[in-house]
Amino acid sequence: MNRTVDLKRARRPNGSHWDARPVAVLWDQSLIWGLICIETMENLGVPYRLLSAGEIAGGALEEYRVLLVPGGWASHKVSALGEDGGEQIRRFIHEGGTYLGFCGGAGLALSSPPSLNLIPLKRLPLSKRLPSASGELWIKGPPGHGAWKDLPPHIPVSVWWPSQFAFEPCESIDCIASYVAAGKDFWVADLPMADVKSASLNIEEWERTYGINLDPSRILGHPAILEARLGKGVLILSYPHLETPGDFWGNRLFRNVLDYLNRISSRALTGCTSKHAETNDSTVPPTRKTLRPLSRSKERIDGLIRFGERHLLWNWRNPWLLRWRRGIRGLEYGTLAVVAGFLLRQFGEMSVEGDHSDPWLEPLEDLEGHIEEFCQKARLLLLEEKLSAQTGNLTKLGRVNERVDTLRTSLFGDQMNHAGLSRTLFDKLDSLLFRSLRLRDAMSLRKSPTYPT
Repeated sequence: MNRTVDLKRARRPNGSHWDARPVAVLWDQSLIWGLICIETMENLGVPYRLLSAGEIAGGALEEYRVLLVPGGWASHKVSALGEDGGEQIRRFIHEGGTYLGFCGGAGLALSSPPSLNLIPLKRLPLSKRLPSASGELWIKGPPGHGAWKDLPPHIPVSVWWPSQFAFEPCESIDCIASYVAAGKDFWVADLPMADVKSASLNIEEWERTYGINLDPSRILGHPAILEARLGKGVLILSYPHLETPGDFWGNRLFRNVLDYLNRISSRALTGCTSKHAETNDSTVPPTRKTLRPLSRSKERIDGLIRFGERHLLWNWRNPWLLRWRRGIRGLEYGTLAVVAGFLLRQFGEMSVEGDHSDPWLEPLEDLEGHIEEFCQKARLLLLEEKLSAQTGNLTKLGRVNERVDTLRTSLFGDQMNHAGLSRTLFDKLDSLLFRSLRLRDAMSLRKSPTYPT
């Protein structure tokens, strides 16, 4: 099966025509979450413009009314934005701009560090959350709210390991969706909860054994999507991933939210073009030579994925996401496979014949070396983790043994938000994705459309 996110240039609108300025999308540190987000926006017929954190820091938001921040680690986004970027986002909203954040993009706006502290609301403490939740949850919302236009009061949406809001009703923040029921394919850690429920198991005993909260009832009634006000602007923060490909009702709510935010934005546009410089190679297509190192990188990553499948450590949950064994990493490995596949296909579509100087070749050869090192070490780590699991001494974080701890630190650091070699890899992939997506748009949209102001 093709593990590449399918970003098609042909629009397949699902809803009313979008007749406003494009949505600004903060790309940095989004990776797979950025890819699924813009795929769904294209399917919904919503034009967008990818912006780097540096461009936002340089004033690029002056041209937009709606800013969308996909998922990804909020701590990495804060670092990419820096003080200037964070202040530009705050000013953008305060002057009447609107903000939509999914998962990590929602957490970016909260007051719990690391964040931009845009609203006075914290994350729920980990001890009170339902951690490691994934799959389908049903939510309900107020039928009279603009985001719920033409939607039933209860709809299924997808969550992918969300945090939770420490929400208390206040004048500036409203709950516009709350969790009401676990749906099909809803998992907590490595447990499909429908099976646990049908077996009438003692969930409290399982929680003591697992050492984490498992009972889905812990999340029911909690806010899923919030609307907050900052100055003249509005933020909508969603832990459900409404942009999940193929989620019919979630995608409809996503489009409704974008329509709503665009409609209520009171921001006056300057009509000017940002002077922040793009990369020098933003309009230079790659040559066929670039496909060789990228193909070799993809082969190594695919071999690593098959290695994990062979050792019963993971399998594909859907075309862009792994399901992995408890106690090991999984999201990082799946992200590598999907992003590499997307880049290879995209470079294949954009590459041209020729011997001209190719600014893409050196970064892809550099990437290949890092991927080779990562895959070699990852195979060793996975085997050591498999052995440790037989003794019952395997947790995703914390000390396991000297061999596991050393390899983990080298590959991922010692926190959930990846560091080490994986951080180096993802930073390079993130940059390549951004630049190649910009090139794709430059090659297919040479004549920039004129949007209403």
